[in-house]
Amino acid sequence: MATEYQVENRTLYIRLDGELDHHLAKKVRKQCEIILKSYPIRDIEFDFSKSGFMDSSGVGVILGRYRQVQPMGGNVFLSHMNESVKRIAYMAGLHQIMKEK
Repeated sequence: MATEYQVENRTLYIRLDGELDHHLAKKVRKQCEIILKSYPIRDIEFDFSKSGFMDSSGVGVILGRYRQVQPMGGNVFLSHMNESVKRIAYMAGLHQIMKEK
């Protein structure tokens, strides 16, 4: 299985498949650039239901997407995080600028 990208009602849903480390972060960043140039995306949701790990590269890719949609009034959502991912997100301060689903 691979990471899935779905656009629906100006929202980009990213269903991560695997650890959000520097390898996957690079792929997600590249695919997001393509999608954000092709569609009028306002919100992005990162779904961690199939991902149990995130490192600083993952935090960076999430923050980068936040910086892209925030000027348009958009939001970034983090969903289905396990305790490990949630701990990293909180340590990085993501909970202060993003919403958890």
